[in-house]
Amino acid sequence: MVNLEDLPITREKDWWHATVFFPGGAGVPQEAAQALSSALRDQRFHFLRKDGGLRLRTERPTADLLDRLVADELASNWVGGVYEPETEAFGGAEGMTVAHNVFCTDSRAALAETGSPGAKERCVLLLSTMIRSAGLDQFEAGDVWAKIGSLRPPITPPTGPARDQALAAMRRLMNADAAMRPDAEPGWAERVTAFEDAGHQLARLASEGRLTRGLRAVLAHHAIFAFNRAAVSAGEQVATAWLGCQVAFPERGVADVPPRQSTSQEPNLTRMETTITSVTDPAELREALVNRFIDSGHLRTPEVIAAFRDTERHRFLPGVDLQAAYVNDAVPIKHDATGEMISCISAPSIVATQLEQLGARPGHKILEAGAATGYNAALLGHLVAPGGHVWTVDVDQDLVDGAQKNLADAGATIVTAVLGDGAAGLPVHAPFDRIQFTVGAGDIPVQILDQLAPGGRLVLPMRIRGSISRSFAFERDGDTWKTVSCEMATFVPLRKGVCDDIYTLVPHAGEGNVRLETFSEQEVDREAMRTVLDQPQTTLYTGVKFRKGAPWEWMYLYLACVLPNGLSRMPGTRPGYAPSFGWGAMAALDADTLAYLTVREGEDEQGKFWQVGVVGHGSRAAELTDHVATEIGEWDQGWGNDGPEPGFRMAVGNTRDQLTATEPRFVIDKTYSRLVVDWPRKG
Repeated sequence: MVNLEDLPITREKDWWHATVFFPGGAGVPQEAAQALSSALRDQRFHFLRKDGGLRLRTERPTADLLDRLVADELASNWVGGVYEPETEAFGGAEGMTVAHNVFCTDSRAALAETGSPGAKERCVLLLSTMIRSAGLDQFEAGDVWAKIGSLRPPITPPTGPARDQALAAMRRLMNADAAMRPDAEPGWAERVTAFEDAGHQLARLASEGRLTRGLRAVLAHHAIFAFNRAAVSAGEQVATAWLGCQVAFPERGVADVPPRQSTSQEPNLTRMETTITSVTDPAELREALVNRFIDSGHLRTPEVIAAFRDTERHRFLPGVDLQAAYVNDAVPIKHDATGEMISCISAPSIVATQLEQLGARPGHKILEAGAATGYNAALLGHLVAPGGHVWTVDVDQDLVDGAQKNLADAGATIVTAVLGDGAAGLPVHAPFDRIQFTVGAGDIPVQILDQLAPGGRLVLPMRIRGSISRSFAFERDGDTWKTVSCEMATFVPLRKGVCDDIYTLVPHAGEGNVRLETFSEQEVDREAMRTVLDQPQTTLYTGVKFRKGAPWEWMYLYLACVLPNGLSRMPGTRPGYAPSFGWGAMAALDADTLAYLTVREGEDEQGKFWQVGVVGHGSRAAELTDHVATEIGEWDQGWGNDGPEPGFRMAVGNTRDQLTATEPRFVIDKTYSRLVVDWPRKG
């Protein structure tokens, strides 16, 4: 028997990539799928079903083959491209290699079986094999199914006998030995082995700290890809995930059926009828979104809740899938020449948070900086009716035109989209009762302060230092300003105008896709940062422990205040990079040196924890690493997550000297403004 601990994880390779389209655009015809699978029998390949076609990745170029498919009218067209693996989603470079091994073993059969019955059930057998071989217990497996469900649209659960029948079938599939399946198709044993080996290898990588994302999150992503290869619809995916959760957590109120774990029992591939349907009524999707945000506290006041219920978000996202329009995520709507996102419609939770901060009322005149698609302006229009008006400003004519069309189609007659610089405001229509920025700023746009009416409020996402940003709700307090609300939030920065928030994204020149956010006020050698991770590292653990659910925002805020260059986001993956989160880490910068945050897992009498560490690279790595680690310890002792939350004051111009603080490092001077953090020590 092969020792799975000794199985090599081979180095990644390049893949030839093409997107293949088929007649009608309704998916891959069975005849075309079988022909393609047969023609690729002499090489490894994998694929993803997308937009009615296939995104095909092969070991060698297959242009001639695809041309023949088009000539035979089995395909309508194909275009080449560049394959960008989801390395971060699969846990880093080594996890991506494991994924490709599974992809290739599974793809040939999954493509050939297009249109055949039992695809969903085969997926459950294979995925359950992977989950078990990764060493997950019942509840951890249930968490994987919950993660799968969270990546898909809401469902309407079944009731009565149909529910019990579906649960019994799902339970049999989850507990069956997939290798014992009788009368299986050719290649089934190889597929089972591939999923089993992948589970073992991922568990090994996780135990050695070599996955950059949680094991269960990686397994959930494998499930999404496996269902996609098998042409299982999003609705059926979430239905299956719902069943998996109920099997793992029967205490949710679903009738419990004792599991049967006999490895000789034949899983029934024809009786798993879920009777669960995905929600396609936008009103139901909107209601589900509203209810989630009421429960989470993002929505609190009746007026904002009503605006969310009545404003059809999907109408401001033409061309975006209906259910995707109601997922709690930002939707990019414009990119620059390098592919960097420069405009988006914010995640609904962020939209809700800012509207609660703003406190708009009927009859108010409102200025919004950052029109995007017009969705937020439409919500504002709902809040100020009757008698009010909203002006929304953007710097790009195409965005203004699109927003105006969406607003007109939605019947938002008291909202006007205008081309202009939001940081300069609209003095011709001033004064405004409320001014809201849905784009980020590095400083206070002072010109708009005089455009606020007495008693008015400004809601502005402003960077503190580096990448650390918060959404401030400012009101006048004599000659200075106080915050009535402050929430953690990061927005696409202002562009082109008088308060242009210039930042430079510095990609690392070595392996992987790590890049570093830098801003104009930071003293950093950007050229040195391109290769800094190739320099020897210094690692220091702080002894500071975070427990599940503990917020990181207060430690980030403290470090942004006390470190000369604040903190910068450093997303991406590469060999040897051990960030604190799957997306990447926050990093302190000093000329040609950086020190990023890492964690290592442990367990004590209170349970599981993550100890914060610091990894430094560059000419002053040891000094900067020690500095950051010392400050983290100081924060934990003096403030920490169990201390009081801070308050904020702001002043501009000649009134800045009126603002002082007991802790001088909590006074942040910018070009136009001074921000003071009032943050008493705990105890």
